[in-house]
Amino acid sequence: MKQINQSAILTTISLLSAAGLACATDVIDVNGVDPAYVADASYKLVGDTTFDYKWRGGAGGIDLNGHAFVSDTGGGNRRIIGGAITGTGTVAWSGGGVPQVDNSILSGDQPNTFKGTFTLLNGVLDLDKPAGVDAIPGDLIIGSKGNAMVKLMKSNQINDASNVTLGGPEISWLNLNGHDETIASLTVMAHAVIDMGGEPSALAIGDSSACQWDLTKTVTISGFKAGKNQLVFGKHAKGLTPEQLARVGFDDPAGMLYTANMDSNGQVTPAAPVKAVNPPFEVSPTAAKERAKFYEVPGLAALTDKHSPLKDGLTIGFFGDSITWQNGYVGMIGQAIKDGEGTKGMTIKLVNRGINGADAAGLLKGSQGGGYPGNTPQQSLADVLVADKVDLAVVFIGINDVWFGKGPADDYEKSLREMVATAKAAKTTLVLTTVTVQGELPDGKNGNDPKIEIFAEIARKVAKDTGTTLVDLRKAYIAYLQNHNAKLRIDGSLYLKPAGILTYDGVHPSATGNTLLANLIGDGIFRALSKQQVRGAE
Repeated sequence: MKQINQSAILTTISLLSAAGLACATDVIDVNGVDPAYVADASYKLVGDTTFDYKWRGGAGGIDLNGHAFVSDTGGGNRRIIGGAITGTGTVAWSGGGVPQVDNSILSGDQPNTFKGTFTLLNGVLDLDKPAGVDAIPGDLIIGSKGNAMVKLMKSNQINDASNVTLGGPEISWLNLNGHDETIASLTVMAHAVIDMGGEPSALAIGDSSACQWDLTKTVTISGFKAGKNQLVFGKHAKGLTPEQLARVGFDDPAGMLYTANMDSNGQVTPAAPVKAVNPPFEVSPTAAKERAKFYEVPGLAALTDKHSPLKDGLTIGFFGDSITWQNGYVGMIGQAIKDGEGTKGMTIKLVNRGINGADAAGLLKGSQGGGYPGNTPQQSLADVLVADKVDLAVVFIGINDVWFGKGPADDYEKSLREMVATAKAAKTTLVLTTVTVQGELPDGKNGNDPKIEIFAEIARKVAKDTGTTLVDLRKAYIAYLQNHNAKLRIDGSLYLKPAGILTYDGVHPSATGNTLLANLIGDGIFRALSKQQVRGAE
């Protein structure tokens, strides 16, 4: 990265304020925000220019003036160009990272008229000019760095003469959002989705048979209803080659996927159901229904209803690593107890004893730092159980033993057995869980498989040998991922997303993951206390 030359910054970009007063700003090969940035300003480039994530745009426009403009969010920040993009040059744009939250937007009443290619590098870009006013005047590439979506907020945002490429390298989306659009041609270079986005909506694509598609990739048409939506290639049955048409499929809300048929007018519609080819696990509706039993567990409802086994004055301790330390599922359990029909008004103490970065041995002995909240010291498990007067302890530990290889499987088993003995000595009821996942590939091809399965099996064995209540998170997670993370493609293969379903990084839980954890662990607490009550009655 070159140093910003403050004197040069005064000569490379002309900045026109919203009031029409001109001042000169200079950006030459600057990989960062223009220091002279003014909200709603207009820019005239006199050199190839990159604005980084701090730049937000506004009502002003940009004159490319023969240069390349790069809008790089550095991870997904909302930005808007409400004026016109004019001149000759190219635009490379990183969209917002979270749909509906930080989508980037091309808006304003004036058409964009620049001559050159617009590339959406990644993220989400809303096209929100008045219907029929060009947001994209030339060729459009959707995706070149990662997942990318172009979403129409009104009809006819892309010039009819534009050639559109679904470019990858991950998933590329064109979301009509219930609107109409016409483009000159479509090229497919990545696995892609065209979302009709509601009804009625129509996408008219010119003859694309001469476009060089990557025939290892597929296009899924989502949200299509016959008679309500239209998809057309050209004006006759040769708007796509047979090889291209074979890469197009239609899905429906029930999860079925269909091949495509093209009629004599170029209209493309669903044809025959697609079957999975050599799937790594059973994908039938019957198998999915059986798997759902492992994770569709109303643990929080059962734990907090009028028949709740929770008693006033109970203390529950949660012991684990960063997953517990983040306080996501623990907080959900606490909120459910606070609001529950049978537990509202009870004084039940939940103590988070997660240690960020802990493995099983570290959880046993405690830590000089890393404990919840923040980075506080934490005593040994034995000392904490006594000091906190824990009636029931949940131990959810092991992913760091797998992830970082901090100790062999035998050491992990030894630590778990010592935890069981420690809880028994403190007269604390114990709930033990298995590890969950490192990566979310339900075909078992994560980096540490089968090692992670070995550690999950150890927890199962220890729980069985010692009569400890077990929450088999691993089995529930894999069942959930097989049902929710296996998208069928037109060629019969399954698309398996490495993260983003139950975790945001392959390990730490997303909102959905925390909800699943709260219900599964809540069910474990319910079963442990119910078992304890039965024994007490005996």
